[in-house]
Amino acid sequence: MNEFRKDFQPMQGRFLDRAGKAARDENTYWTPIVVTKKEIDAEVERLASLPQPANGRREALIVHPLAAADAPGFAPGIQVKLSVLKPGEKTAAFRHNATEVNFCIGGSGHALVAGRRIAFSQYDVWNHPSYAIYRHVNDGRDLQVRLTYSNVPLLQHMQIYLPEDEPSAELRPVDDAEEKAASRDPRRKSPYGMIRIGAEGGMLMPYEILINPQTVESKPLHFPWKEVKRELDKLEALGKDYVGRRLYMMYNPVTGRTNGVTPNFFATITIRPPKIVDRPHRHVSAADIPWSRATATNGRRETSCSPLPAGRCTITPRMTTMSTNSRFRISRSTSTWSRCCGRRT
Repeated sequence: MNEFRKDFQPMQGRFLDRAGKAARDENTYWTPIVVTKKEIDAEVERLASLPQPANGRREALIVHPLAAADAPGFAPGIQVKLSVLKPGEKTAAFRHNATEVNFCIGGSGHALVAGRRIAFSQYDVWNHPSYAIYRHVNDGRDLQVRLTYSNVPLLQHMQIYLPEDEPSAELRPVDDAEEKAASRDPRRKSPYGMIRIGAEGGMLMPYEILINPQTVESKPLHFPWKEVKRELDKLEALGKDYVGRRLYMMYNPVTGRTNGVTPNFFATITIRPPKIVDRPHRHVSAADIPWSRATATNGRRETSCSPLPAGRCTITPRMTTMSTNSRFRISRSTSTWSRCCGRRT
């Protein structure tokens, strides 16, 4: 038996009678919760007090009370991880099949992602593609603190999450001369190619095309806060005559029309001058909102009048009506994450 073969106990499927049943919403809507700055600071202090682990990763997950034990997320499809590195420390190499968006909330350092060195400082954002080997290094003078958002709980729920500690090498396409020669064998290709079916545009795709789709490379992308903030300040300078949304999306061209920063996440950043209140809205994404100056969620108002470093972390569930009055905001979806602050720092 090889590593790809598994033994299973015999089981029997069943039929579930749905005859005449009316369609209804059977979703569980997670209660909005707040993780305060005091709680985050205490956890950062606790992590920093620990002896350095063998893998170098001082980490803690921020978990919603309704999260399943085998998929500990802050929202049904979002994992939020708090990570701490002391000056001079680094983590061991790691990879997994999740995509990540990283946000430095304290200190500085650099990340090595898929062979690229990304030097970051406070409030920078960068992504990790799926299966890219990465490690973090604190080459600064201060404690490095990061929040990492990923789709790990979604993969765990589907039973397809694959993490790997200290992988030996990056994944590369196999260059097999024998396989290449076999692929050129005309007997392996359907003589009919792609076949149109019907007048609406449907097609039949042969097996050899199905299993060999065009490769689309996803690269690590870095959004330095200094550059992003410069563009946001231009939006603020437009004045009261501009009535559109002062918003930019952190766009990864690999995602095409799905408008993502990774194939799984959508990220936007917004600036709102004083006394401009966001129009209430809702969506099927969840939202994580760190450092919100004033946020109203289904009539429940959470307020923090402190600047960005003195904020908090809020989770709002899917299909919840939400409005904000805040200076900076980042949102992410299919799962959504947000960053807000009360005033310029």
